[in-house]
Amino acid sequence: MFSSDHYVAVIKWKRGERTALEHLTPTIKSRITPLLEIQPVPYNHRTENFTKTIDEHLANIGKDLRNCWKSTAPVFVDSAPIYDNEDFEDDYLSTGQHPLEFIIDSIENEGNQTIPVTGTARDASYQSAVYNVVQKFQRGICIRIHEEQLDDITQLESDIDDLLSLAHVDKSETDIVIDFEQINPAKELAIYSQIINSLIQFPDINSWRTLTICATSIPKTFSTTIKKFSSGSVPRAEWNIFSKIMKTNLVRKPSFGDYTITNPNFVNLEPWLLNKIISSLKYTCDNEYWVHRGDLTGNGFSCMRNICVAVVSDPRFSGQNFSFGDSYIYNCANGGTTGNLEAWVVAGINHHLTKVASDLASLSLSSSTGLPPTLAPQV
Repeated sequence: MFSSDHYVAVIKWKRGERTALEHLTPTIKSRITPLLEIQPVPYNHRTENFTKTIDEHLANIGKDLRNCWKSTAPVFVDSAPIYDNEDFEDDYLSTGQHPLEFIIDSIENEGNQTIPVTGTARDASYQSAVYNVVQKFQRGICIRIHEEQLDDITQLESDIDDLLSLAHVDKSETDIVIDFEQINPAKELAIYSQIINSLIQFPDINSWRTLTICATSIPKTFSTTIKKFSSGSVPRAEWNIFSKIMKTNLVRKPSFGDYTITNPNFVNLEPWLLNKIISSLKYTCDNEYWVHRGDLTGNGFSCMRNICVAVVSDPRFSGQNFSFGDSYIYNCANGGTTGNLEAWVVAGINHHLTKVASDLASLSLSSSTGLPPTLAPQV
């Protein structure tokens, strides 16, 4: 389905992220497969109730994806994050349909192709939903594997075999995403070694439809490392690791995945705290995330003007025509709108998606091509 120069971007299914996808160029979209994480139902902390039913929460998902993606290439869909808020207990829609089945039906009915994401430890109702959509649409499955599962490859192989049997698919119809979630840049060398060893030992490495390594160095918060009205950087350890992997002679080289400029953890934020967040811009550079923090959002976003002036005057700025996000930053620096919380999410993610997709194309051209004859490239 795709090769090692392709990008699997984990996208939290929120409006800002959808807008960032919508404003990608067709060329960049062709280099990306989004892995959509369907977010939990909104919760009102004051009334201690959920603000929507599961039916209402998912009602427009097919149309929303059609409007922002506009591509015939399939997307991965993971509905398990709906239950990251452990207080939510509605396992099915009012019709009795599992959320995963409803989501995929809705997306497919709007003309987009989907591949369900699952894991070896998900419950019986989820796996039954996976089986149903696999039989209906015949697009195979994506298995999300977590770091701790790599400690026992024999057990992992057995668990995967059981899952394939349950879903009635074979390895050639299966996409593998090995998800390290958040990694510590200080342990970059150790994580690189761990990934290399895992890829060497991974069962039937050439048999899978695609194989992706996913991780991020973005922490849950920058409040302890980057103060208000200042800037700093975080190494892009996941990118540095992947770049090294591409220079090896592994039998099979993986694709690259990350969480854009977000942390994998779910944050159940009370609405009144939105005025207490520090406005910020996370700008992805070659080997680092360049993070600028401004004022409390409750005081407005005028501080973003100076942040954008600093970014566009720096050699690390990709240029106003690089992406929609870069154009937005440039315009702000030159007297345009200072935006709002969502606008800076859009700008940062849109720039990041464009940057990673472009860098992967360049990295593929510059990497060693003297691969061993046993290599089975992803198709």
